[in-house]
Amino acid sequence: MITKIKKIVSPTNPLRNFWHFLWSFFATIIYRFPSRKITVIGVTGTNGKTTTANLVARILEANGERVALATTINFWLGEKKWDNLTKMTSLGRGGVQKFLRQAVNAGCTHAVLEVSSHALTQNRVWGVNFNAAILTNITHDHLDFHGSLDEYITAKERLFWRLAKNRESGEKIAILPAEDTNIERFLRVPEVGTITFGFKKGDLRAENLVIRESSQEFDVVGMENNFKLKTKLLGNFNILNILAAAALSLALKIRPTTIRKVFRRLEPLPGRLETVEAGQNFRVIVDFAHTPDALEKLLRTFRAVTPGKLWLVFGATGDRDREKRPIMGALAAKFADEIVLTSDDPFTEDPEKIIFEVREGVPREEGSGFTIEADRKKALRYALESAEKGDTVLLAGKGCEQFQVVGKKKIPWNDRKIARQILEKRFAKLKK
Repeated sequence: MITKIKKIVSPTNPLRNFWHFLWSFFATIIYRFPSRKITVIGVTGTNGKTTTANLVARILEANGERVALATTINFWLGEKKWDNLTKMTSLGRGGVQKFLRQAVNAGCTHAVLEVSSHALTQNRVWGVNFNAAILTNITHDHLDFHGSLDEYITAKERLFWRLAKNRESGEKIAILPAEDTNIERFLRVPEVGTITFGFKKGDLRAENLVIRESSQEFDVVGMENNFKLKTKLLGNFNILNILAAAALSLALKIRPTTIRKVFRRLEPLPGRLETVEAGQNFRVIVDFAHTPDALEKLLRTFRAVTPGKLWLVFGATGDRDREKRPIMGALAAKFADEIVLTSDDPFTEDPEKIIFEVREGVPREEGSGFTIEADRKKALRYALESAEKGDTVLLAGKGCEQFQVVGKKKIPWNDRKIARQILEKRFAKLKK
């Protein structure tokens, strides 16, 4: 009986998601099939979706296109641009079709959509004719929702099968990570032209990488192109995001000079490796890293360029995948000199319980490069008032989010703003 009940309430049960399908079905009709009148690009993957979607949108805009964009952090409708305050990666029931109709009415030629595994499982993008799709990567996440890694990958595959079902004329393009272990499952999708990207393998590759303190430079090689690209976006993971966006752009016949120009001018996105500057003599970075893979990449990136101590302030989200909590704790202990374990968004869980489960992966005793402070503001203050010249302080998990969810309440919150206030106060004290 218990097993049957679990199957009924499972988020991947088709019956449970039938309501979402109905909303999408009727929305497609109500908004008069808008995706038939605009080029739609979907971006999915565990990490890098928001960055990659924004990169694609910026390249398209630089190429003279009128662009609509919907991601975890922002929306565009041509020149109208605003922040996403919902915490939702993908628009809700019927919201995708409404957004696409608004894009068509605004005269947009292209729409770039960040597409989550939840949205794909719940049929929220049913009825959308995708012209291109990008997979950034597949790593451990959302297993609380999908039940297993296999089901999670299956959800991601749905975007590419939906791409294959597009009956409109024109080439259908899939951009895939060549070095991802799960790529074969995506290559089997029929009637889709695939382009791969990577470091050592792929149709488009990054070679001759030169890393500097605040930028990196590399050659983009492949697809009958070879050009040098310089960017302020740090980390190998961002190189892969750039390659994905560049591969699609080249497939759309956008010139390399346009792509180079975009990255030469581009600043880090809000809450994605965003630097907080207030006159301090150490580096402070705010990032959204909230999965084991993203956290490891963040730590590796700044471990390599930090002459002093590497600080990490982080927590884990409540009511989400509990398996990743001790894994993230172990990664913190492996790379960070100073760990400050705190709250993220506890939702309906006890913050102390979440901290305990993360703490199980940390083989250190408190006081030995390890501090527990459930109050996130106090945790930030401790790290930012303790850091010294040459250190790097990573504030991970919240990114540019503007509230913290505790129980059913949304409490105003902004890591960047609070960090800047703490730094300015400390710096003002030093100047006196």
